[in-house]
Amino acid sequence: MTTPLLEVKGLKKYFPIDQSFKKGSIKAVDEVNFIVREGETLGIVGESGCGKSTLGRLILRLLDPTAGEILFNGVSIGSMSQRELRPFRKNLQCVFQDPFASLNPRISVGNAIAEPMIVQEGMNRSEAMRQAEELLEKVGLSRNVVRLYPHEFSGGQRQRIAIARAISLKPKLIVADEAVSALDVSIQAQIVNLLGDLQKESKVSYMFISHNLSVVRNISDRVAVMYLGRIVETASRDQLFENPKHPYTQALLSSVPEPDVDLKRERMVLRGEVPSAANPPAGCPFHPRCPHAVDRCSIERPAFKETEAGHYASCHFV
Repeated sequence: MTTPLLEVKGLKKYFPIDQSFKKGSIKAVDEVNFIVREGETLGIVGESGCGKSTLGRLILRLLDPTAGEILFNGVSIGSMSQRELRPFRKNLQCVFQDPFASLNPRISVGNAIAEPMIVQEGMNRSEAMRQAEELLEKVGLSRNVVRLYPHEFSGGQRQRIAIARAISLKPKLIVADEAVSALDVSIQAQIVNLLGDLQKESKVSYMFISHNLSVVRNISDRVAVMYLGRIVETASRDQLFENPKHPYTQALLSSVPEPDVDLKRERMVLRGEVPSAANPPAGCPFHPRCPHAVDRCSIERPAFKETEAGHYASCHFV
């Protein structure tokens, strides 16, 4: 069996409430397991605060995990030092939500794209700038903009520049954290299409983090649903959107606007608020809000099990 490009096992990230964990901890990511294959897009969805972005930063090793393993091409990178990680950095790139914040306002866009190639590849500046011009054209911008600065571009153009920088080192995995959520709908479609074209060309894998289920359905091959720091369901895109198993996934999908006015769909409205990650409920973390919860749900945590080929969920009733 082919080794997955990325494999995550039992990944945890706890943040101390005080300086020394004496007052407890916030369980931002708790016992997460998943894989990403070469050339595949894994969508990560869930409400704000469920741990999606923290998970992305752990994969990129921008945060150190509390426990668990991160295997990249079969090599464990979860406990590596920053010096040991350096050879892996070129294969793990990111595109963040706000391109204006992630681009240095004092550096021209050409230099911003060229810098990774100079640092990681040892390329001379003139060659790196030539490559930057080609990358700008690849993402749909003119090569003549290399000397301009981030403030001279629109939001969609800045996100294209961020993508050009991310692909400059020919990475194997790109973590896209809410990469289109700050853009207009028409621009979102252009960026999603661009990411798809780049994937067909280079076989790059994406971990696409978003709360926009329509965009996730468009771009993803498989989807993982997070709730309170845990993955509660994962399946292929069609399996998950056509036959969701977990009550939380069902509630999420019922909230998506349906363009067909004649289609009648029952809306699941969840009661209460998301519990605190500093004090998650016993048993199933979703039971305080679940319309199907019984006594067992508040005592026993459900196993994350396969309900059909490639479709996993953690619920006592599946």
